[in-house]
Amino acid sequence: MEWTWAVLSVIGAFGQALGWGLKKKALNNSGVNNTTGLVSYGVAGALLLGLSLVSGGVAHLTTVFWVATLFVVLLNVLAAWTGYRAVDKGDLSTLMPFMALTALAIVPIEYLLRETLPTPHQLCGMIIVVLGAFISAWKSKPTKASLAVAGYFGVTLACYSITSPLMGVAVNEAGSGLRFAAIMHVGIAIGFVFLCLISREWRVIKELKHRRQWVRTLWWMVLAGIVIALFENGPINIALETATASEVFALKRTMPFFALMLGVMMFGERVTRWHIIGTAFLVLGSVLIVWFK
Repeated sequence: MEWTWAVLSVIGAFGQALGWGLKKKALNNSGVNNTTGLVSYGVAGALLLGLSLVSGGVAHLTTVFWVATLFVVLLNVLAAWTGYRAVDKGDLSTLMPFMALTALAIVPIEYLLRETLPTPHQLCGMIIVVLGAFISAWKSKPTKASLAVAGYFGVTLACYSITSPLMGVAVNEAGSGLRFAAIMHVGIAIGFVFLCLISREWRVIKELKHRRQWVRTLWWMVLAGIVIALFENGPINIALETATASEVFALKRTMPFFALMLGVMMFGERVTRWHIIGTAFLVLGSVLIVWFK
């Protein structure tokens, strides 16, 4: 199945958009950001761990794997923590297309690691991505709240820019995409345990129970975890076993198209022609950067 990785990558793109949408549903209740991370990544980690044990059992893991995974976990915790604050206040259809900006980091990373200069396709892609970002933000009036959202999401994008190549290293060292994904998600869930303890979110949860909103909120968190495991990171890490990180993440960059549709369908967000055109430019540019490196 030569193109199975491509199908899995597109499924991962859809899963990423849907996962963020479901977590945004849970985040409609203020003050449960860390609990959302704990439950969703905990459920995803448990599912992936079970699938990993069934499919391949336990294997010896190298020091390189553990170092790469540690950095991936820490960066993902920070990315999720800031991303939840951004998505809580901003529109899904507006924020998610800017995930394509993470592709811009590939060029300097490639130069630092291999002293490889960007190809003509990559230079063209970089210009298209920047143009897409400009078009997406066209005629939007910045406010104090929108600048705060942009700041939070900027940190999320910076973290994800670094984790993509590290995930490729970890999967190669593990010999199994599922094995790495399981350990990664369990690690992220543990990170959110500490954040929950520090933030004392149990007080907010107690209030939600009193208002009888906790069951619905918990449902969105659990459903997000299932989607993350079965439709986002699970398929992506399996795809990385048979394809390069460049190929997999190029197709995963189609996620903004799904986020655009889900933003309208799930939250009734208003999408302008500038959003649609800008998203198309962002996706096209990021694919050029990643695929033709």
